Amino acid sequence: MNPFKKIAFVYNECATAARGADGENKFRLSVFFDYIHCRYKFHASAQEYLRYRFYNHKDRYRKNYLLRYHQITDFVRLCPGAVFTRSKYQIYQKISDSFSREIILLPDCGEEKFLEFVRAHKKVVLKPDTGSLGKDVRILTYTDDQQLRDIFSALPKKTVCEEFICQHEKMSQMNPDSVNTIRFVSLRNKDGVEIISATLRTGGQPGVIIDNLKKDGVGAQIEVATGIINTHGFDYNDKIYTHHPVSGTQFLGFNIPNWEQAVELVKKAHWQLPQCAMLGWDIAITQEGADIIEANSRPGTPIMQLVHLQPKGEKILQEIKKAKKHKRK
Repeated sequence: MNPFKKIAFVYNECATAARGADGENKFRLSVFFDYIHCRYKFHASAQEYLRYRFYNHKDRYRKNYLLRYHQITDFVRLCPGAVFTRSKYQIYQKISDSFSREIILLPDCGEEKFLEFVRAHKKVVLKPDTGSLGKDVRILTYTDDQQLRDIFSALPKKTVCEEFICQHEKMSQMNPDSVNTIRFVSLRNKDGVEIISATLRTGGQPGVIIDNLKKDGVGAQIEVATGIINTHGFDYNDKIYTHHPVSGTQFLGFNIPNWEQAVELVKKAHWQLPQCAMLGWDIAITQEGADIIEANSRPGTPIMQLVHLQPKGEKILQEIKKAKKHKRK
């Protein structure tokens, strides 16, 4: 970006923050300069400045927010050399005993193994091994072998095929069309694994199988100690929901089943990955307990902080500082 375009971009962001913070179509010079301060001290975008209401807080509070800047530049410091976290199948290989279902990698496993796998499970999920945001995820139900051979021949490389998860009937109350998962963010140190945040993710529209909040999903924060939802629902368009838009189920007070099993699963799985200080986990709640959907080393930051409007970054940012100091040595 050339210097003039960069100046224009920053000016427009500042103006957006100033007008938005005022709540009216006015330009507040004090907010304009406060946003410039936050942009260069904390790397906050105009959207984050407004979303987290930085204009209402002092630096000692603002400094503990996790922002997109940290996700892009700093989270990788907490998983040095852990390239495997980009691959769903490699995560499965490393901690397969923490999964409750079998996963195979296509087309590497071969056509006959694929046929045998789908015949056995009847219903499977196909997804890109390194994909995100639920892109190109599809559900496949067995009909006949020729159908499977045709699908196999057209598969892109590195496709994950996994047994379909039947979620707990209570979780289906939120949205029966999507597998409604819990996004845990966990932090590991020499003493153990701590859960930093937990968020329910659900599909936000009828017939949509994806629960990703960036794909019109709806979420809500969960109290880690109890497994009870303690906020209203929210989406990434900053809309608040008292009840789920598809099912009408109330968010506040909803009790997640098998909560203790889900928490213990995350702690057990993260402890098996000592090279990763922080991870985001997508966990499905099943009738029997819980199962891992996937893990990633760069979990989104709004999902942890958006509804409570409280920073969740204090302990994670401390670990990032330690990682930076260690690298300088």
